[in-house]
Amino acid sequence: MVMLLFVFSMTALTSCNKEAENLIVGKWECTTATYTDEGSTYSVPELIGMIWEFKANGDLIGTLLDVEDDDYTAEASYVILGNILTITSTDLDGDVDTESYVIKELTKSKLVLEETDEGDETAVLEFKKIL
Repeated sequence: MVMLLFVFSMTALTSCNKEAENLIVGKWECTTATYTDEGSTYSVPELIGMIWEFKANGDLIGTLLDVEDDDYTAEASYVILGNILTITSTDLDGDVDTESYVIKELTKSKLVLEETDEGDETAVLEFKKIL
């Protein structure tokens, strides 16, 4: 009986991951970006319009529009495990950076991510699907 419950729970977890992976594939535009520190919340307008394109193979292309009259594009990889989205990138010096977000909402048209650091600082990014 215990083994059957274990197999069922692993199947359900895999099913949820696949559903999230399928829903997230595509281009997403940031519509709202906020940062909360010590109880105060601030808007981050520089991130509005940022595009994240999640590919089915686990690649992620991020584009920040109009950075000093030029677009900035970065490549990374992503993995979804449960409700955690982990993005890993390598900078020009070869340093690896990993960011983890809690997926607060993921539908066919809306994605809400939350990142909390070791303190009380929290960032929330809301995206709408554009393609």
